Amino acid sequence: MMSQAEVTEPVCAVCLVPAKNFCSACKLVKYCGTEHQRQHWKQHKKECRPFRTAKDDILGRYLMATRDIRADGTIFIEEPLVVGPKWYLSEQEREIPVMPCVGCFTPCHMSTRRCPRCHWPACSPRCLGLKDPNIHGLECKILSLGPGPAKKEDCLSNYYRTDALLVLKCLMLQKQNPKKWHDLLDMQSHEEERKGTELQEDAEERIVSYLNSNFLLKPTQKFLSEYDGMLLRRICGIIETNYMCVSLPTGIELSGLFYTACMMEHSCQPNCYFSFDRHNGFRISVIAGRTIQKGEHLKIMYSNILWNTHMRNEHLAITKHFHCKCERCSDPTELGTYFSALNCVSATEEPCDGIQLPKDPLNSKTDWICDKCAITINGEEVRYLLTQMTEEVETLLAQKPSIKQVENLMNKLGTFLHNHHYHMFSLKHTLIQLYGKEPGFTINQLSNALLEKKLDMCKELNDICRKLDPSTIRLSIYVSIILYEMHTVLVEKSKRLFALENKTLDEVKALQEEALQHLSLATHLLKKEMDNIAGSKLNDCIVKSIEEVKSLIEKSNLKVY
Repeated sequence: MMSQAEVTEPVCAVCLVPAKNFCSACKLVKYCGTEHQRQHWKQHKKECRPFRTAKDDILGRYLMATRDIRADGTIFIEEPLVVGPKWYLSEQEREIPVMPCVGCFTPCHMSTRRCPRCHWPACSPRCLGLKDPNIHGLECKILSLGPGPAKKEDCLSNYYRTDALLVLKCLMLQKQNPKKWHDLLDMQSHEEERKGTELQEDAEERIVSYLNSNFLLKPTQKFLSEYDGMLLRRICGIIETNYMCVSLPTGIELSGLFYTACMMEHSCQPNCYFSFDRHNGFRISVIAGRTIQKGEHLKIMYSNILWNTHMRNEHLAITKHFHCKCERCSDPTELGTYFSALNCVSATEEPCDGIQLPKDPLNSKTDWICDKCAITINGEEVRYLLTQMTEEVETLLAQKPSIKQVENLMNKLGTFLHNHHYHMFSLKHTLIQLYGKEPGFTINQLSNALLEKKLDMCKELNDICRKLDPSTIRLSIYVSIILYEMHTVLVEKSKRLFALENKTLDEVKALQEEALQHLSLATHLLKKEMDNIAGSKLNDCIVKSIEEVKSLIEKSNLKVY
């Protein structure tokens, strides 16, 4: 029998003779005939994937479905090339003397416990991960070459730079796992596009210079084969272009690289989502967010779905080096949500009630034109205006605002912003949670008018979410909160109706059953969010509320409360 190395054309996976018949599902394996395909299936079904890798000049490499994929079906599971501490830390994060343990990523204070060999912060000197060669073993030997912090107070900013550890972990693949090292270097780095940018200059200072001056200019040849500045810059580009955020229940955020998952293209209306198995080496599971037809591209979202078009594309241009031209980005109304729209700025005696929209939403410098009176404002003016508003909104929401504070800011911004603008959305989403909780505005204290106002606001926000994310792939928590707040109104209305002498029990039960439907839908949506703290806590609250509503329905059937 011929060895596979001796055959230059595709061969049968069983007998290694030249073959022409692909596996019809994944198009990755060939067979000489149906008999060998059946024989190989028991082994191949674990690897068979309902997609293939394709490539074109615009998208580069992408993944295409080779058969219909049902909603909620797992498309593939993949081991990471590398997972490590968060790739980029904000200035505020750099000032916090807490970092993930180098052995297990548990949050730990820098000045307490250390790895007994390299002396980097650890949750305990006996942490099992410290001795694991796949987690800290080789890394520990290289970190041991460092001089240590010059001053205790400068630990974070000058020495214990956890964001540089991801690059070090990538470098170690050349010794630990040559196959992963090859796959890593095969990933897109956008080296040319990054030259001269702030991102490259930042990475040069906080990664390349830092690693070279502290660790890599030491005698590291016995640990690493390659580690020059050019290679470090290339790895920085690979990470910036491809990394995925891995959030832990502790609040720690890690960064991971996945060879296949990182090929999925971006869309502002994705058809896939993913989760990480932190108990099994942070394997990624890519899941169909809706039914995906054969021939469709597999798409995830690399930006924030609740940003406007300009913000999303600016973020993508800086971090991923491309601009999105999807249906939402190309539509001035953003799928009929008016998520970026302004009110007409006409200063005439009779104000126009038109809507100011970008003439070309794909051009960040475009003029904005009213859809009624055609008055035009410069894109620079719009950006300046929104920058000021963003600061006000973020400052307020970072605190614990009161109902009055949120309402006052909404009234102020409402003069300029469309009712569905993303700033108004954020404020309203906060407000529906304050109505019913703030002292003096608890749910049983709200007037009938305020109850209806809260319900109308919930319906408005829910409608926007459905347009932005029809399959609720990215907005599960936001929509679940909206559904929960709708249920509180419906339950309170049912109680008030029940207290009336001329009550109709059918109407009471209808309100309660509608509330139960909202809660049941919320628990379904939250299934994909159970691996994070916010999703888990919200789900616990909703499950408790389901039992309470069921009890109310039972009492309504008995005609007593």
